[in-house]
Amino acid sequence: MTRRYVLVARPTPSGVDLTAVGSLAEACGIGYALLDQGEPTIHDTLDSAATDDLPVTLIPLAVPRDRYLETWIARAVANWKETRGRDLDVRVTEGIDTATGFDDVVRARMKEDGKPVTASPRAFRSPAWSLIPEHTEHILVCRGPRCTVYGAAELHRTLRQDNPNALVTPTGCLNPCNLGPLYITYPDGRWHTNALGSAIENA
Repeated sequence: MTRRYVLVARPTPSGVDLTAVGSLAEACGIGYALLDQGEPTIHDTLDSAATDDLPVTLIPLAVPRDRYLETWIARAVANWKETRGRDLDVRVTEGIDTATGFDDVVRARMKEDGKPVTASPRAFRSPAWSLIPEHTEHILVCRGPRCTVYGAAELHRTLRQDNPNALVTPTGCLNPCNLGPLYITYPDGRWHTNALGSAIENA
């Protein structure tokens, strides 16, 4: 039986270099998933594997080891099994920094002087980063692990599409996760919980 291997990355709210993640996955001949903040999600990956009836091994992609990533991979898998009613064989490896020879990779870099830093400090003074974008309201969309599972990606897309004059900002976990997916609108400070269905109905 063929086993499907998948790298799992944990983006920050500012994003992740998806090109680099995708290139690494492609070089290894495997796929990738994102814990939160983007797609494909762990649930997407497991849905695909279940359709193909393939067992899955998830590889946490973090250096150094990220126990939050590992913990939430396991929780996402447990949620997938519960909500899908499937008993797919899903396993998780240790972090890549525990692999034999990983320290040799670091030592190899220590043999190099590196390239000179030539970046300009102007980015910290650019007027463009001193302007607050014009907007009618500010919408904060939770893209944490649980809200991602509950449909935050679709919610985020819908809110951006249906509110062109709003500043729609993805965030990390906003805490009342079991009420997700959720978002907050300002200036009214209103919390919109279990929001996917209502957002789509209003579209």
